[in-house]
Amino acid sequence: MARAAERERITTPAISKRIAELEAQLDVQLLERSNIGVRPTAAGRSLAADARDILAALEAAEGKLTDYARGVRGDVRVSVNPTSMLGTLPDEIRKFANNYPQVRIFIDERRSADIVQAITAGEVNLGVCFNLGDHPDLDVHPWHAVELMLVVPEGHALSGRTSIAFHEAVDNDFVLHPQTAMLGRVVGQAAEQLGIVLRSRVQATTQEAIRRLVSAGMGVAVMTQQSALPYADSHRYRCIALTDDWARLPTRVCTRRGFALPMCVRLLRDALTASVNRS
Repeated sequence: MARAAERERITTPAISKRIAELEAQLDVQLLERSNIGVRPTAAGRSLAADARDILAALEAAEGKLTDYARGVRGDVRVSVNPTSMLGTLPDEIRKFANNYPQVRIFIDERRSADIVQAITAGEVNLGVCFNLGDHPDLDVHPWHAVELMLVVPEGHALSGRTSIAFHEAVDNDFVLHPQTAMLGRVVGQAAEQLGIVLRSRVQATTQEAIRRLVSAGMGVAVMTQQSALPYADSHRYRCIALTDDWARLPTRVCTRRGFALPMCVRLLRDALTASVNRS
């Protein structure tokens, strides 16, 4: 009792009083008192074991909460456009996950416009998408730019070129993206600025469909470098760099403005944006 009092910096009578109050509350004897000292009863030993478990659990809970506050533990919901997953994003996610193994990352793919809506609605914590202009509800940070290329079938008259301006290709049939897709709008605006309507016999909604249609000779297409270049040999087409200013699409890392972000979200955001400075 004296050693416990010294450790807890209270008096021995205070300890005795607290134990007596606990015995009265529980209606059970916790200590056997004699002229040679004090020892715990079976009930006392059982309570001591349970108390140690409770204190250990409390300490573990405090440690977890500290981890959450430091950002080394938690969940991050991320929505990305498909082009980002074809680029450097998987490697950057891997590096972050190695540094923060207790952070779980949930990723889904959406169109850029849908990503903005998901962030503002609070459905996801962070988004990686093409720049859609200023948005009052978003904090936006620069990420890697995406290069656009003209994709043409093997043996096409332009297949020997390594670079080209868009206006040099507009006399060809095009495999077009839907106007609801980012690339569909970008290509449509480029044609509108030239005062022309692109010829097209086919439109497709997926990158793989566009690759196969170009390979089959249905026309040329504008695609991102990530979507086109790795598949050129297997799909038998050629990729030509577009020299137009609009053919470099800025990508952004976005979070919701006006809301406190969990530390793990801020750490992932900072890791992604820092990768731009390192590249």
